[in-house]
Amino acid sequence: MQPVMARRILKWQENQPSPPWELMVCPTHRCNLRCGICARSWEGPTAEPLLDELPEERWLYLVEEAAAMDVRYLNIGGGGEPTLRRELVSRMCAKAKASGMEVHLQTNGTTLTKDDLDRLIALRLDYITVSIDGPTAEINDAIRFKNAFAGTVKRIEWLNTLKKRHRSPVPHLQVNMVVTALNYTVLDAMVEFCVGHGVEYLSAKTLLEYSPDMKAYILSADQQSALPGKVEKALVKALAVGLSNNLDSLLSAPGERKGMGASEAGTVMDEMPVPFTQVRCLEPWRGMVVSASGHVAPCCFFWDGEADSICDKSLKEVWFGPYLTFFRRQLQRGELPEPCKTCGFPDSREHRQLAQCLEDAGDMGCPAETGLLGKGWNSLRRHGILTSLRRFREWRAIRRALRNESQ
Repeated sequence: MQPVMARRILKWQENQPSPPWELMVCPTHRCNLRCGICARSWEGPTAEPLLDELPEERWLYLVEEAAAMDVRYLNIGGGGEPTLRRELVSRMCAKAKASGMEVHLQTNGTTLTKDDLDRLIALRLDYITVSIDGPTAEINDAIRFKNAFAGTVKRIEWLNTLKKRHRSPVPHLQVNMVVTALNYTVLDAMVEFCVGHGVEYLSAKTLLEYSPDMKAYILSADQQSALPGKVEKALVKALAVGLSNNLDSLLSAPGERKGMGASEAGTVMDEMPVPFTQVRCLEPWRGMVVSASGHVAPCCFFWDGEADSICDKSLKEVWFGPYLTFFRRQLQRGELPEPCKTCGFPDSREHRQLAQCLEDAGDMGCPAETGLLGKGWNSLRRHGILTSLRRFREWRAIRRALRNESQ
């Protein structure tokens, strides 16, 4: 859907501020695990406001506000485990799906029940992402938590069984892994694990280094040098077995991350805001995050107790409000906050594709039929019938959404 997102983002450049494409919500900051790679393990006491969770009624009304603003994608995740508020999550999913949004649930997978999964399948939830950091219990649990691997794999098996029983292709199952010194050598084995467990997409992310004391997880210089070879091997295997992934985003080393436009990340450009094709990150125009306390943020790497909050403002007021407006202006001037200077998301394939769509936005008319035939034949050769059919349906949905967005 990047072409449609690009259309929406470009309206800002035409002095027509547009609504968010995606809304990420974090219903709770509580978690049933204490993983070694999590900020919770290293950043000291949790900020007091995050423990004061928004009531269920406000979360449900937020979904209504999002639908009224034409938000297209609801992502339920956060700094805690969302399924600890399982009834709320279920009701938010139901309300969002009834409003026509795509809905994505991110979870560590250890608390889901069969009833939970049955309900999500019945709602036709679009995506579930579970966190697994190794293809074996030995590797995963050394990073995550004791017995986390067995608990998550059990839920994956339940989901696959229930989807077959309901004859449902959704929710699409994804796995998120964080690459560390303990698992960087088994990326190819993670591909095999995903294929063997019905996973449709593998998302691999670089480790956020919250403390030097995380040295057991941080890649050494030698390990960083060896990583590209491990990634290439995993990419070859993923291509051979047809597993979608973002492994190529790991090939951009942290020291090389300069993003679009700026000669050096964080270099202040001119006082005049630059075009979007020169902005380091597009996330603050694409969507926003609402934390358990109601405070908003431009992405999931931020929390600021001084930010605007939906406790006393509407979704529309915070989206167009002073806090996010100031943040966007900072990015357009090249004034990157500290977390942005080392963040690898702008180097991901997802972000690069969106940036490319912005550059190509002037030529985003519907492809000619001859172009379609050529693309269809190439897709069949590269991906086979089933994947090509899915890609065609996605493309058709993009065309429809583009027409709707331009009306």
